[in-house]
Amino acid sequence: FFFLMIRRPPRSTLFPYTTLFRSENILSKPNITVSEDTFFVDIIEDNNKCIGAVLIKDGKQINVFAKYVILACGGIGGLYKNSTSQRILKGDGLATALRHNIELKDINYIQIHPTAFYDETEDERRFLISESVRGEGGILKNVNGERFVNELLPRDVVSAAVFEQMEKTNTPYVFLDISFLDSDYIKNRFSLIYQNCLAKGTDITKEPVKVSHAKHYFMGGIKVDYESRTSMDRLYAIGETACNGVHGRNRLASNSLLESLVFAKRAAHSMIDSELADKLNTADNAYVANVKLTDYEDENALNELYAKLVKDKIDEADAGKQTA
Repeated sequence: FFFLMIRRPPRSTLFPYTTLFRSENILSKPNITVSEDTFFVDIIEDNNKCIGAVLIKDGKQINVFAKYVILACGGIGGLYKNSTSQRILKGDGLATALRHNIELKDINYIQIHPTAFYDETEDERRFLISESVRGEGGILKNVNGERFVNELLPRDVVSAAVFEQMEKTNTPYVFLDISFLDSDYIKNRFSLIYQNCLAKGTDITKEPVKVSHAKHYFMGGIKVDYESRTSMDRLYAIGETACNGVHGRNRLASNSLLESLVFAKRAAHSMIDSELADKLNTADNAYVANVKLTDYEDENALNELYAKLVKDKIDEADAGKQTA
């Protein structure tokens, strides 16, 4: 009925998460096939109609045909040196959309979070120090111990202030201090943050934590309507890879639930309500007859190509040009 392309975090990660595809409930469904360690490289198109996807698994090309295809492949955090996102998220869905002239929207709407744990490790996902820490009284100070901003201002304003201080002091971080609160309260109220910072060598009950701004969330993406439909027939996009307009330029955290859950449900109902009567035609194989594995077998080269497509489009949008 449909094919869902989703990016899954690597198994080894410091951050707790629920892996949808490894759920016993999902795996127990006879009408669901799960393919792990599979590389999505392209969609299959026929006259502006999406009829499937091209995959690579164990070095072999797999052409999957479907009545509907859903892109749920995350944002663009992996394109940035400092990001709170998984490093594998490099805009694959956007690059695919660009290659097929699928409309994008607000592609330069990128949220920067002001307080990610400062880590000198290269190419590592940055651990987010939630703004709830600042909401509980956490104070931002520069390396000279000077408070420099109202910590409760919007994320973009605080991020700009953090960047300004880093530039002024020629230091790649500032300090976020909450150590003046009761130790037990901190451990209970911010247990995950406390444990992760402690694992990285900082006890937030006793000392300030080094933080810096980092790319956090991508509000732009593949343009969709209120049913999560893209400009290509039978192709849907949900989650961070989509842009449905609920965020604007400066996202609020809870809106992600709206974007991911509500619009996913709308997409499902849209597909069910459509009740397609036509059947996939075996002649559709004619499209993929010209698709060669050699076009995709160099994963690094393809990742670089996709990353360049997305970066160039963001630069174009920043320059005030058309983003669709």
